[in-house]
Amino acid sequence: MLSKLIFFILLGLLLFVLWQKKRVARIRREEPVKKVPEAKKMVQCPICGVHFAEVDGVWYNGKMYCSGQCADKAKARS
Repeated sequence: MLSKLIFFILLGLLLFVLWQKKRVARIRREEPVKKVPEAKKMVQCPICGVHFAEVDGVWYNGKMYCSGQCADKAKARS
């Protein structure tokens, strides 16, 4: 009689542990992956001196400018 009680308690404990592992695994799968944004290279405009991300710049004559206005000023100077 006591052995049956111990058996069912251990069985219940085993089922509980397996259920917890499954629940934790599901929660981890559902968590969004936090992605670290990539750093962007900063450059300085040769006309106005403003620092800006290279991907936002305007190329003219082999140089990077912060805007079309600064590129136009460079065109006027040359």
